[in-house]
Amino acid sequence: MKPSAEFCQRVSNFLDRLCLIGAGTLLVVNLLTVMLGVFARFFRPPIWTTDLAKVTLVWMIMLAAMPALKRGEHMAISLLVDRLPGPFALSVRAIRFLVFFGMLALMTWLGLLYAQKMQLFTIMSLGIRKTVPYLAIPTGMALMMAELLLQLCIATGTRDSAGTKELGGRQQ
Repeated sequence: MKPSAEFCQRVSNFLDRLCLIGAGTLLVVNLLTVMLGVFARFFRPPIWTTDLAKVTLVWMIMLAAMPALKRGEHMAISLLVDRLPGPFALSVRAIRFLVFFGMLALMTWLGLLYAQKMQLFTIMSLGIRKTVPYLAIPTGMALMMAELLLQLCIATGTRDSAGTKELGGRQQ
Protein backbone atom coordinates (compact mmCIF):
# COMPACT_ATOMS: atom_id res chain seq x y z
CA MET A 1 0.00 0.00 0.00
CA LYS A 2 1.34 3.41 -0.97
CA PRO A 3 1.92 6.00 1.79
CA SER A 4 -0.83 8.21 0.33
CA ALA A 5 -3.28 5.29 0.50
CA GLU A 6 -2.25 4.57 4.09
CA PHE A 7 -2.82 8.22 4.99
CA CYS A 8 -6.24 8.18 3.29
CA GLN A 9 -7.11 4.97 5.17
CA ARG A 10 -6.18 6.57 8.49
CA VAL A 11 -8.23 9.71 7.72
CA SER A 12 -11.17 7.55 6.61
CA ASN A 13 -10.99 5.49 9.81
CA PHE A 14 -10.79 8.66 11.93
CA LEU A 15 -13.83 10.22 10.22
CA ASP A 16 -15.66 6.91 10.55
CA ARG A 17 -15.08 6.76 14.31
CA LEU A 18 -15.87 10.45 14.76
CA CYS A 19 -19.17 10.14 12.87
CA LEU A 20 -20.17 6.97 14.72
CA ILE A 21 -19.40 8.52 18.10
CA GLY A 22 -21.44 11.59 17.15
CA ALA A 23 -24.32 9.53 15.78
CA GLY A 24 -24.27 7.24 18.82
CA THR A 25 -24.31 10.18 21.21
CA LEU A 26 -27.21 11.72 19.32
CA LEU A 27 -29.04 8.37 19.42
CA VAL A 28 -28.79 8.32 23.21
CA VAL A 29 -29.95 11.95 23.43
CA ASN A 30 -32.81 11.16 21.04
CA LEU A 31 -33.94 8.12 23.02
CA LEU A 32 -33.79 9.97 26.33
CA THR A 33 -35.69 12.91 24.86
CA VAL A 34 -38.43 10.71 23.43
CA MET A 35 -38.72 8.73 26.67
CA LEU A 36 -38.95 11.95 28.67
CA GLY A 37 -41.67 13.21 26.34
CA VAL A 38 -43.64 9.96 26.63
CA PHE A 39 -43.44 9.62 30.40
CA ALA A 40 -43.97 13.33 31.04
CA ARG A 41 -47.29 13.24 29.17
CA PHE A 42 -48.91 11.96 32.35
CA PHE A 43 -47.79 15.07 34.20
CA ARG A 44 -46.64 18.25 32.51
CA PRO A 45 -44.72 17.50 29.29
CA PRO A 46 -41.91 19.82 28.24
CA ILE A 47 -42.70 21.47 24.92
CA TRP A 48 -39.15 21.08 23.62
CA THR A 49 -38.93 17.27 23.55
CA THR A 50 -40.47 16.79 20.11
CA ASP A 51 -38.32 19.47 18.49
CA LEU A 52 -35.12 18.18 20.09
CA ALA A 53 -35.97 14.64 18.98
CA LYS A 54 -36.42 15.86 15.39
CA VAL A 55 -33.14 17.78 15.36
CA THR A 56 -31.12 14.94 16.88
CA LEU A 57 -32.71 12.41 14.51
CA VAL A 58 -31.76 14.39 11.41
CA TRP A 59 -28.19 14.94 12.59
CA MET A 60 -27.84 11.33 13.69
CA ILE A 61 -28.90 10.01 10.28
CA MET A 62 -26.67 12.39 8.35
CA LEU A 63 -23.64 11.59 10.52
CA ALA A 64 -24.23 7.85 10.18
CA ALA A 65 -24.51 8.08 6.37
CA MET A 66 -20.74 8.36 5.90
CA PRO A 67 -19.84 5.20 7.86
CA ALA A 68 -22.65 3.38 6.03
CA LEU A 69 -21.13 4.47 2.73
CA LYS A 70 -17.70 3.27 3.84
CA ARG A 71 -19.10 -0.16 4.71
CA GLY A 72 -21.13 -0.41 1.51
CA GLU A 73 -24.42 -0.42 3.42
CA HIS A 74 -26.27 1.98 1.14
CA MET A 75 -28.54 0.28 -1.32
CA ALA A 76 -27.01 -0.44 -4.71
CA ILE A 77 -28.11 -2.70 -7.52
CA SER A 78 -24.92 -4.15 -8.92
CA LEU A 79 -26.25 -7.30 -10.63
CA LEU A 80 -25.61 -5.95 -14.12
CA VAL A 81 -22.23 -4.43 -13.28
CA ASP A 82 -21.02 -7.68 -11.72
CA ARG A 83 -21.77 -9.55 -14.97
CA LEU A 84 -19.93 -7.13 -17.26
CA PRO A 85 -16.42 -7.88 -18.50
CA GLY A 86 -13.55 -6.08 -16.68
CA PRO A 87 -13.12 -2.91 -18.78
CA PHE A 88 -16.86 -2.33 -19.16
CA ALA A 89 -17.49 -2.91 -15.47
CA LEU A 90 -14.71 -0.48 -14.60
CA SER A 91 -16.23 2.14 -16.94
CA VAL A 92 -19.70 1.72 -15.42
CA ARG A 93 -18.25 1.96 -11.90
CA ALA A 94 -16.39 5.16 -12.87
CA ILE A 95 -19.59 6.67 -14.28
CA ARG A 96 -21.51 5.61 -11.18
CA PHE A 97 -18.83 7.21 -9.00
CA LEU A 98 -18.98 10.49 -10.94
CA VAL A 99 -22.79 10.62 -10.90
CA PHE A 100 -22.92 9.85 -7.18
CA PHE A 101 -20.22 12.43 -6.42
CA GLY A 102 -22.08 15.00 -8.53
CA MET A 103 -25.33 14.32 -6.69
CA LEU A 104 -23.58 14.70 -3.33
CA ALA A 105 -21.99 17.96 -4.47
CA LEU A 106 -25.37 19.26 -5.64
CA MET A 107 -27.05 18.26 -2.36
CA THR A 108 -24.24 19.90 -0.38
CA TRP A 109 -24.64 23.14 -2.31
CA LEU A 110 -28.45 23.18 -2.17
CA GLY A 111 -28.37 22.21 1.51
CA LEU A 112 -26.10 25.14 2.28
CA LEU A 113 -28.34 27.52 0.38
CA TYR A 114 -31.44 26.28 2.18
CA ALA A 115 -29.75 26.38 5.58
CA GLN A 116 -28.73 29.96 4.86
CA LYS A 117 -32.35 30.87 4.06
CA MET A 118 -33.49 29.35 7.36
CA GLN A 119 -31.17 31.52 9.47
CA LEU A 120 -33.95 34.08 9.88
CA PHE A 121 -36.25 31.56 11.58
CA THR A 122 -36.04 30.17 15.09
CA ILE A 123 -37.21 26.93 16.66
CA MET A 124 -39.02 28.63 19.50
CA SER A 125 -39.09 25.69 21.93
CA LEU A 126 -35.31 25.22 21.68
CA GLY A 127 -34.27 28.82 21.11
CA ILE A 128 -32.02 27.91 18.18
CA ARG A 129 -32.03 28.98 14.56
CA LYS A 130 -33.58 26.61 12.03
CA THR A 131 -30.21 26.65 10.32
CA VAL A 132 -28.92 24.15 12.91
CA PRO A 133 -31.04 21.17 11.78
CA TYR A 134 -30.78 22.10 8.11
CA LEU A 135 -26.98 22.17 8.26
CA ALA A 136 -27.09 18.41 8.86
CA ILE A 137 -27.83 17.82 5.18
CA PRO A 138 -24.81 19.58 3.66
CA THR A 139 -22.63 18.23 6.48
CA GLY A 140 -23.69 14.64 5.81
CA MET A 141 -23.33 15.05 2.05
CA ALA A 142 -19.88 16.65 2.40
CA LEU A 143 -18.76 13.82 4.68
CA MET A 144 -19.90 11.29 2.08
CA MET A 145 -18.07 13.23 -0.65
CA ALA A 146 -14.93 13.15 1.48
CA GLU A 147 -15.33 9.41 2.02
CA LEU A 148 -15.75 8.82 -1.70
CA LEU A 149 -12.54 10.72 -2.40
CA LEU A 150 -10.74 8.85 0.37
CA GLN A 151 -11.95 5.52 -1.03
CA LEU A 152 -10.70 6.59 -4.46
CA CYS A 153 -7.30 7.41 -2.95
CA ILE A 154 -7.22 4.06 -1.15
CA ALA A 155 -8.32 2.14 -4.24
CA THR A 156 -5.68 3.75 -6.46
CA GLY A 157 -2.99 3.12 -3.83
CA THR A 158 -3.89 -0.53 -3.31
CA ARG A 159 -5.11 -1.45 -6.79
CA ASP A 160 -4.53 -5.05 -7.70
CA SER A 161 -3.08 -6.07 -11.04
CA ALA A 162 -6.51 -6.27 -12.70
CA GLY A 163 -7.57 -2.87 -11.34
CA THR A 164 -10.99 -4.11 -10.26
CA LYS A 165 -11.40 -2.44 -6.89
CA GLU A 166 -14.90 -1.18 -6.21
CA LEU A 167 -15.36 2.54 -5.57
CA GLY A 168 -17.94 4.03 -3.25
CA GLY A 169 -18.88 0.95 -1.33
CA ARG A 170 -17.83 -2.62 -0.73
CA GLN A 171 -14.65 -3.76 -2.27
CA GLN A 172 -14.66 -6.97 -4.26
